[in-house]
Amino acid sequence: MKKLLLIFYLIIPSGIIFSQAYSISGIVTDSTENQLPGVNIILSGTNYGTASDINGKYKISNIKPGTYKIEFSAVGYKSYIKDDLVIIDRPVVLNVTLKNKIIETGEILVTAGKYEQKLSEMPVSVEVISGRELQKNYFNFDEALRYVPGVSMSEEQISIRGSSGYSKGAGTRVLITIDGVPFYTGDTGEIIWEQIPITDIERVEIIKGPASSLYGSTAIGGVINIITKKVTKQALTSIQMYGGFYDKPSYDEWKWYKGTRTFYETTINHSNSINNFGYSFSFKKLDDDSYRKDDFKKRLLGYMKLDYNLSDVSSISLLADFLNMKRGNFLYWKDSHNVLIQNEVDQNKTVESNRLFLSLIYKQGLSENISGEFKSSYYYSKFDGRGVELTTSKANLLRNELLMNFKLPNDIILISGAEVSYANVKSNMFSNPNFFTTAFYSQAEYKGIKNLAVTVGFRFDYIKIDSLLGANAYTPRVGLNYSILKDLIWRGSFGTGFRAPTPAEVFTTSDLGAGITIKENLDLKPEKSLSFETGLKYVPSRNLNFDVAVFHTNYDNFIEPHFTSNVEIQFVNIIKARIQGFEIVSDVSIIPDELNFSVGYTYMDAMDTKLHNPLKYRPKHLLYMNAEFNPAPFEFRVDFRYWSRVAEIDNQIVELGLVPDGELRVPVYVLDLRAGYNFIIGAYPLNLFVSVKNVLNYNYIEFIGNLRPIRNYSLGLNLYL
Repeated sequence: MKKLLLIFYLIIPSGIIFSQAYSISGIVTDSTENQLPGVNIILSGTNYGTASDINGKYKISNIKPGTYKIEFSAVGYKSYIKDDLVIIDRPVVLNVTLKNKIIETGEILVTAGKYEQKLSEMPVSVEVISGRELQKNYFNFDEALRYVPGVSMSEEQISIRGSSGYSKGAGTRVLITIDGVPFYTGDTGEIIWEQIPITDIERVEIIKGPASSLYGSTAIGGVINIITKKVTKQALTSIQMYGGFYDKPSYDEWKWYKGTRTFYETTINHSNSINNFGYSFSFKKLDDDSYRKDDFKKRLLGYMKLDYNLSDVSSISLLADFLNMKRGNFLYWKDSHNVLIQNEVDQNKTVESNRLFLSLIYKQGLSENISGEFKSSYYYSKFDGRGVELTTSKANLLRNELLMNFKLPNDIILISGAEVSYANVKSNMFSNPNFFTTAFYSQAEYKGIKNLAVTVGFRFDYIKIDSLLGANAYTPRVGLNYSILKDLIWRGSFGTGFRAPTPAEVFTTSDLGAGITIKENLDLKPEKSLSFETGLKYVPSRNLNFDVAVFHTNYDNFIEPHFTSNVEIQFVNIIKARIQGFEIVSDVSIIPDELNFSVGYTYMDAMDTKLHNPLKYRPKHLLYMNAEFNPAPFEFRVDFRYWSRVAEIDNQIVELGLVPDGELRVPVYVLDLRAGYNFIIGAYPLNLFVSVKNVLNYNYIEFIGNLRPIRNYSLGLNLYL
């Protein structure tokens, strides 16, 4: 014990222990004097920081006398910075009013460099979605991603700037993290979107482009980091409910049911704090009859977050997320006259799954310039597919990461870390493989030259999949960010990426349905990439901004599913592939804080450069638009999405007659509408809304033989107690 105390006194600066300490406190409001919860407050150059509670109140304690720079920031608001905050002999009370800002170049991010950075200083394209926007306009997390510029979804498979096609859930090239902790299954490596608790999200940060130099294998196409809400300082209970029904199909011959196909969801959340301990619990239940036969869904989701502040510079957080789901297993339509039912042999198949995700994050400030984090996670997944035969898989994935953050002289920030993960799989589909990875990474950011930020990073990974030979990967990266003018910022990045195949891609031997089988490939190699991006961000006023980016990526040993014989699919390495294009995004506030408009256009050219064929399931043109009109107490939103017709699909499936009329596909035009009304019952805020999805009842596919949802209507409420 004496030795531990000695180490403690050596690590913690003596001034912190013995000097008189004071506090900064106050209330944060918006321009209409409403209290703002969840505002980030940091003392620049230190590890001190906090967030405002549900009433907009904040407090930072145990601060030494001195002169500080304090910053207040929140998504959707203009940051407030006070450079000369003096603390001498008494506590300081500082009340702050944040002004609305549609585009805020000073937003704080966590993902890109695994430490807090300003959006305006990023060397790569990044998109930020606030939790409020998610919860107001979307029922499911993946639904929101369908309207992010540069992002496309083929059924449940996500792609950023064409990085992925469709592989029936086996593997992903986009890494999803929750509070910086990777979130994917140990067997298939897929993302279970239904498990993400949308009502507990503070914000979402989307990195467009390879990020393997910091995040490793799965981030070869980009990163989506989900930041969960901070636990409230006072008791808060929220109830979100909605219910609705599907419209009739466009053609009478498609209708296979009598009556109405309905869906509903209820979510209850409660959070509170007791001294230094905070907790948040939520429960969600969803039932969806679906518009297609054998496509029903029943979900139960439980979520828990526990926070404990050990001191002003150390904390521990525990997150638990559990999903039970039973659903039908719709594979392909019967034919173009029966697009909402399957062939008889594939009907009445179901899948039941249980998923448990646990994460533990411990943060420790060692001094004003050194801090550390330890992140540990466990992901248990089990599914059973019931049809003619039982298919089952059970996987355990354990992961640990240690990260150190150093603020060095000469305006240098250095982060270094190490990771190790292990997975074991028991399955009659993927054999029983084990999966082991270990990695070391380091990245430095230098800001010693006026208006210029230089980032240099490097990562080493070692991957071992069961009996296959181990593989090494080296992924360096360089990034630049330069402020040409106050409102004109140039960025550029150059780096490498890699992705190891998942156990499912290597070992799967299974009957997919419709007479198609999947064959294992023990010779599958990791894929590598070399990428470049450059972009300009122009913000001429607080009500207008433009962002333009050009991107190019070359792939070696690109992994794609491929027909090896008449009825067999195998994951193989395409020797060479290339994806290039450009993106234009603009946001404008026509009536400040009331009428806003956004548009994003992406052009992609994705090619197999050996065969000179387009890569499958990549649209060449993507156009997303949305408009919001909020004349209080009303609110209205319109979302529009366009995809050009996909050039290449799994033609062999069509040619063999396994999916009749499977070649049918069209450009995508989807229009969604939402209207809401806000008022107060007693002292409790209430929001009522009505939503219409696919207003045009437009018939389209994202993957062969699968019609996307037809027009549907819903009515719901959000109540805060």
